Amino acid sequence: MFQDSITVFHLNDDTNEYEKRFFENLYFEHSKGISIEKLGEKSNNSGTIIIPTEDNVEIYEKDIVIEGKIEDDLDHDKRLAYLKSKHVVYEVIAVDDLRKGDLPHFEIEVK
Repeated sequence: MFQDSITVFHLNDDTNEYEKRFFENLYFEHSKGISIEKLGEKSNNSGTIIIPTEDNVEIYEKDIVIEGKIEDDLDHDKRLAYLKSKHVVYEVIAVDDLRKGDLPHFEIEVK
């Protein structure tokens, strides 16, 4: 059940650089969609990530999530547009700490 993996890019406010973290043994349910609006197409990707753990997980709202292990780093030359051109990119919109009860886990909502 927990066979998925993700790569998370977190923008460090102090250095203004992206820090990359890799998480595995999790569940990532997602859907890809497009809506047509007045100004053109808009991506409607969304999903839920379940990370079973009793430890703290450092994932925050506005972090960038890509399914799988990504070798690319982000630096001054490679920015977010570069990742979006190669991968389906999600943004974290909510992080819920649910480490109490029978199945301690974090639940992360992405769009």
